[in-house]
Amino acid sequence: MKTIINHNIGEIIYEESFWTGKKEITINGQKLTKIDKMLFSYVDEEQKTKYVNLTGNYISGTKISIDNNNIQITPKPKWYECVLAILIFVVTLIWANSAALCSIVPIVGGAIGGAISGAMSIIALLLMKSTNNILFKVLIALGMFVATIIICFILALVLISVVA
Repeated sequence: MKTIINHNIGEIIYEESFWTGKKEITINGQKLTKIDKMLFSYVDEEQKTKYVNLTGNYISGTKISIDNNNIQITPKPKWYECVLAILIFVVTLIWANSAALCSIVPIVGGAIGGAISGAMSIIALLLMKSTNNILFKVLIALGMFVATIIICFILALVLISVVA
């Protein structure tokens, strides 16, 4: 995931790998040297070494601190994005533990259903952060919920056919 912002210190490019969490920062075309997990350094135009402290991640919101100047790189998720993402997990959890609902549409629950719905919730949150339109955010959450139910339903059918 790549974020580009323009600030009074110049163009800041922040990249974070979805799979590994590896973070890279570039300021005015100069790639920063990683000193520690969240500490970077670079040499500015005046040939002074500047230290950049990174806090957070793409999901929770990212900030950098340069010379006691805090710069928001990626925004924190809005409350409704968190609620929509958590609803995917909660509704799947409730559905899988309800005999009445599973008699209508069986879905896999437990650790397998929890892992699937948790992963889909995180993916939904990432996708919702990539758009500014609230309608699209709701549609993304709804689509991810439907995808979660379909995946859990298919797995439930497979498990039922294996046991029966």
